[in-house]
Amino acid sequence: MSGITGRHMIGEYLNITPKDENATWGVMGTGFTEANEEMNAQTDSKKYINNASATGSVKSYEWSKSVTADLIEDEDVIAYMADIGRTMKTGGDCETEHVTVHLNKPVSGKDNIFYARKIGVSVAISSFSDNDGEMQMEGELLGRGDIVEGEFNTMTRTFTEKTVISANPGE
Repeated sequence: MSGITGRHMIGEYLNITPKDENATWGVMGTGFTEANEEMNAQTDSKKYINNASATGSVKSYEWSKSVTADLIEDEDVIAYMADIGRTMKTGGDCETEHVTVHLNKPVSGKDNIFYARKIGVSVAISSFSDNDGEMQMEGELLGRGDIVEGEFNTMTRTFTEKTVISANPGE
C-alpha cells in the first residue's frame, strides 16, 4: 500500500502564451496556496415503472479549479493571471490551456514523462485581497470542453496527446 497521494505529487501547468503557436507551460507552484479541482458531475435520474428506486446517470461535467495565490509577480503564471484580472479581460483574451501532471504516475520506460490531463480553460479572477498585509489573488480556471489525456515531459515542458490505436488496422 503506497498511502495517500501528496499534493506535491500533482503538478499544475498553465499555458501563458495561448496566442503563440507553441505553448509555454508555466508552473503553478511557488505562490499558489490552493488549487482545488472540482469535477462537478451533472447528473440525471429516472424512475422506471418496474423499479422501486431511480436509475442515476452522469450526463456531463462542469470542470473547474479554484485557485488562491500570493501575488508574487516574478512568477510567470501569477503575473499572467493577475494581468487578466486587473484588466478585466473577457472572452478569448482570458482563454488558455491547463495541464494536470500526475507525478506519481511515470510513463514506463521514459525519463521525466508522466501521465497528464489537458483541458482548455478560461481564467476568471474574482479578487485581489489583503492577507495580513500581503496581497493575494483568488479565482477559478473554468473548463472549456473535454479533457485530453496524454503525457507531459517535465524537463522540456511539452504535452503529447494520447494516441488511439484502431482495433481495425487500415481504418
